[in-house]
Amino acid sequence: MSDKRDLNAFLDFMDYLSDKGLMAKNTAQARKAAANKVLGVLSSEETSDVTTIDLDDAIQRFSNLQGQKYTPQSLVTYKSRVRSALDDFEAYLMNPLGFRPSINTRERKSKKQQTGLDKSASQNNQTANETPPQIDKPSTGPLSNSIIPIAIRSDLTVFVQGLPFDLSESEANRIANVIKAMAMT
Repeated sequence: MSDKRDLNAFLDFMDYLSDKGLMAKNTAQARKAAANKVLGVLSSEETSDVTTIDLDDAIQRFSNLQGQKYTPQSLVTYKSRVRSALDDFEAYLMNPLGFRPSINTRERKSKKQQTGLDKSASQNNQTANETPPQIDKPSTGPLSNSIIPIAIRSDLTVFVQGLPFDLSESEANRIANVIKAMAMT
């Protein structure tokens, strides 16, 4: 490997990790595929040095251009994979001889543990950032990852998130009826 920092050198690095057995082939391929997709929205000038890429900006641009094809959870996964790959690439460039790839091992948690952690995490987020809690619901189609603020009073705004891109009028009426049922009479 050389000390080039462009997109091609970065992608070659991902192949290198797999070919040399430094990382599981599936992991390296998943990271490379995510990087190809996310960084593919950037110009060649922007990818001339991948270590200087603003990943949050790249993910936002990817989401704006192709987000309707992915769930919000997929976009989070893509960002994580690209971040890990970029961090490994930068670590390799800094110290090729001492390089060790970062591979997170996940522990499986029971449904009960996950639910408890999700609730406490969303409650902390709500008080710290004043954002609505994230509710995981099964979905059948691609959901919008945008949060729609609706000012209902001068001092109160509610947030709607997770509407499908292909929301029908009857589905919108169902949502409206649920909200109407919550009104105090």
